[in-house]
Amino acid sequence: MPLVAYLTKKEFIKMINIYDTINQLEQDLRKTQEYLDLKQAYETLKQDGEAYQIFKDIRQMQEEMQAKQMQGTLGQEDMEKLQALGQKVEEFPSLKELMMKEQVLSMIINEAHAAMMKPINEMYQD
Repeated sequence: MPLVAYLTKKEFIKMINIYDTINQLEQDLRKTQEYLDLKQAYETLKQDGEAYQIFKDIRQMQEEMQAKQMQGTLGQEDMEKLQALGQKVEEFPSLKELMMKEQVLSMIINEAHAAMMKPINEMYQD
């Protein structure tokens, strides 16, 4: 049964307001200079075929490793493969630039996440 089936009308309206706020946050994030810089870096990266392929390989490997980590099957060999791919980043300025821009945007996202978690963290501060 969906979550909304358990909510009162007032609770449902509050929930909608929260989702409206989340959707607005997503739209606001797209307007930040940090996001626009990342988007431009990505477009530049796609122009460099070899760098773009390394980028896709890294993303695929990260997804595979995340799945393995959740299954408890992540091994040393996996870490070495990722490290070897990571070293290739240094060879491609467009890929290095993209990763730096992503890191900057991630800091903003982490701050937003921390703000959303603040009520829970404060509640647990007995």
